[in-house]
Amino acid sequence: MRSPTRGASNRSSARLHPTEPAPSLLARECRHPRGRRPVREACLEPPASPPGTVHDLRPELSAHLRQRLEALGSGFRHNLALLGPAGSGKSVLLETVLRPCPSGPLTVHCHLQRGSLREFLRRFATAVLQAAVQPSRPLAYEALIEHASLASPRTAQAVRQLERYETGHLSAEAFAHTLDLIPTLFHELQRPCVLVMDEFLFLEDLQLAHAFHELGKRVMTWPFALFLLTSSSPYRAKMILRERLHLLFGQFEVLSMPSVDARAAMAWIGEACPSAIRMPSVAEFLLQWIGPSPWYLSVFLRRIQELARLSRARRSEETVWLRAAWDLVGHPDGPLYHWCLTRVEQAVHQRAGSAARDVLLAIAHGARTSQAIVDKLGTRRNLSEALQGLVEHDLVERKGTCWIIPDQLLATWLLGVLGPRERYGSLDRAAAQRSFEQALTEEWAAWQTTVNRSLSQRLETLLNQFHNETVSLDSKTGRLPAFANIRTQRLDRADVAYLVADGEGRRWCCAVAEGRLDENAITAFQAFCASQQPKPVRKVVVAQRAMDLNAKLLAKACNMWVWESEDLNLLFLLYGQPPLRGG
Repeated sequence: MRSPTRGASNRSSARLHPTEPAPSLLARECRHPRGRRPVREACLEPPASPPGTVHDLRPELSAHLRQRLEALGSGFRHNLALLGPAGSGKSVLLETVLRPCPSGPLTVHCHLQRGSLREFLRRFATAVLQAAVQPSRPLAYEALIEHASLASPRTAQAVRQLERYETGHLSAEAFAHTLDLIPTLFHELQRPCVLVMDEFLFLEDLQLAHAFHELGKRVMTWPFALFLLTSSSPYRAKMILRERLHLLFGQFEVLSMPSVDARAAMAWIGEACPSAIRMPSVAEFLLQWIGPSPWYLSVFLRRIQELARLSRARRSEETVWLRAAWDLVGHPDGPLYHWCLTRVEQAVHQRAGSAARDVLLAIAHGARTSQAIVDKLGTRRNLSEALQGLVEHDLVERKGTCWIIPDQLLATWLLGVLGPRERYGSLDRAAAQRSFEQALTEEWAAWQTTVNRSLSQRLETLLNQFHNETVSLDSKTGRLPAFANIRTQRLDRADVAYLVADGEGRRWCCAVAEGRLDENAITAFQAFCASQQPKPVRKVVVAQRAMDLNAKLLAKACNMWVWESEDLNLLFLLYGQPPLRGG
């Protein structure tokens, strides 16, 4: 495969998008989880989105973060870890939530990068000074110290004392004293602090044996500081949080970046690309395709706008978005093409070689279990090592015994670009475009056919696809048996239906709700299950909307398996179906 970092490809990307720099790649050495060998972990940085009105694309998550921050002022501290792939909007979300307030906590926002200890000292000290001064405009480092010497002289003096470490000596002591700027700031200004460490895994690059140990001691002993850590490498971050920062008095609440809110995203689309909002079906498809990555959407909207300006003849909505998708994802010079290629190359070059690529392609083509992957590849050689490498690079996730590719744009690239190239060898440009557009057209057609069906119809199709896989949903792990017969029973409520599925001598009963389920609906479903002969071995409540809390607690008390929109979308992803509309 061609290297994604060649200068020619970057120049071509700039030619397609003069205002869109090609994605940069930061790679760093990390310890292998079991300490046996170094693993080169990718940390991809997408280009910054263009300036404009900031839309809150995840209002529920924003409200949750604000609640935690407000609780800090009342003496309640709950540390947070915000994890999501690069481009998922973590920084924008924090900028929206962490706006300075004269009477609120002080926010020390440190953006970590790969670099030396000296650079970390300067970066962290700058963040502390900015929290102390809260300048209305950006100031140089020395200017910040001068302003802080008036508003916070003790903090400014502590920052000055760090200069003795800039020669590179006493690294561990320098790191500890840098972190201890936070209590100095707190005691001087008498305001609790929120310490935000963006991409906290870069602490490993400081070549300090006890960086996370030193951080952990302060997490336990600083009740006045709320720690908010972010990372674009969820697997590695969860491992560090679990093994090194899982502390008695400093537990972290791990938050994953969910898909964007459909209403908020449509409002953003209407503002950023008015021509796209006139194609509602295309806009909705893009939302389900991009998943948790607003950056993907911003790149697409920009290209659609460019095509609208360049095109003199009016094109159909399908032609416009297919052309944009080819230019960005399928064309060898497209920025998202190189983004996907770089991510795959990182895993292929570091663990199990071409086996990792073959396994990834097998999963993209529908192999859900390890045995299904073996059946598709015809060999078990290097399978475990390949899967572990893909997991470490956040390309695949394991749910029970099933494997999924969470990034749907990457999955489409694998099916429409990498797969044909591996199967047929080098393709000419026209053949490559036909192959890509065919894969995308099939996905588009499946989405158009599926999304307008009722939830009960979609669930019936889903149950028919089960084949004895084991998955983890709703904090439970269960087997999905193959069913021979499924029947639907309609109720007086138009938005609720019961499904009874029989197979292998086992019966499932499912309550499927398009609307909101309450306690009465759960009680009625429990009575229905009790009347069944034979008795169901599994009772499942399927709700497209978030359930009433009391109804959910009652369902759990009745030993029901609750599937809400997140669980449903995982199952749809696993079995090759589009997610819920607006989900």
